[in-house]
Amino acid sequence: MEAEVAAALWQVEAAFVAHPARDVLESCTPRQGPVVLADADPLALALGLGTTIGAPDDVRALTPWLLRAVVTDDRVDLHSVLSRIAVFWESWTTRERAAVRDFVDTLWVALLDRHPGPFVDLPVATATSFLDDASGLGDGPSRLLGIWEYKDTASADHHLAELIIDAHYGARVEEIVVAWTRARPQRERLERAADRDRDEPWAGDLGAALDLLASNPN
Repeated sequence: MEAEVAAALWQVEAAFVAHPARDVLESCTPRQGPVVLADADPLALALGLGTTIGAPDDVRALTPWLLRAVVTDDRVDLHSVLSRIAVFWESWTTRERAAVRDFVDTLWVALLDRHPGPFVDLPVATATSFLDDASGLGDGPSRLLGIWEYKDTASADHHLAELIIDAHYGARVEEIVVAWTRARPQRERLERAADRDRDEPWAGDLGAALDLLASNPN
C-alpha cells in the first residue's frame, strides 16, 4: 500500500478510536443469522451496514474498516462506502468527518500524481470516475477541483485532458466540473501542457482536449 494512503488510513483509525467495532452484528434480513465481523463479506457490509446489518452506530465504528476495504477489495467501490457514511455522519464529530474527507483527498492526490493507471492501491483509475465516486459523500466537487488547480504536474494535466474527452463522449460529469474545465485557467494549463509534452505519448489527448474546448467555448 502506498505510504500516503496508509498514513491516511491510520489517521482515520485514530479519529474513530473512541468507537470500537463490535465482533458480532445482528442481521435484519430474514433467515440470516448474526454477522461475525471477522468473517463478513466487505461488499455486503458496504451495502447494508446500518440498515440490514447492524445499527447506525456500527457505521461509525466500522468506518475505518470500510475505507480500508476500498483500497484492499476491488469489489468494494468508493461511492458505495461514502454514500453509506453520508447517511449517518450528521452527528459525528468534526474530527471524524475531517478524517474521512482527508482520506478521500489523499486518494485524489495519489491519483492525480499517477498516470497512466490503474494502480493497485487506488480504487479508480481516472479523474472522471473518482469525481463521480466521491460525490457519494455529498460535499460537491469544489474541494477536489481546488486541489487539482494546485497539482502542476504532467499526470494531473493528462487526467484533465481525459476528463474533457470523457465528458464530451457522454461520461457522467457534473455541470460544475464541466464549467470548471472550460474556464480560462484550465485552457491555459492545457496549452502549456501541450507545448511541454508535445513529444510524449499522451500529446494526442492534450491536443484533442484543447480542440474540444475550442469547439465548446461556453
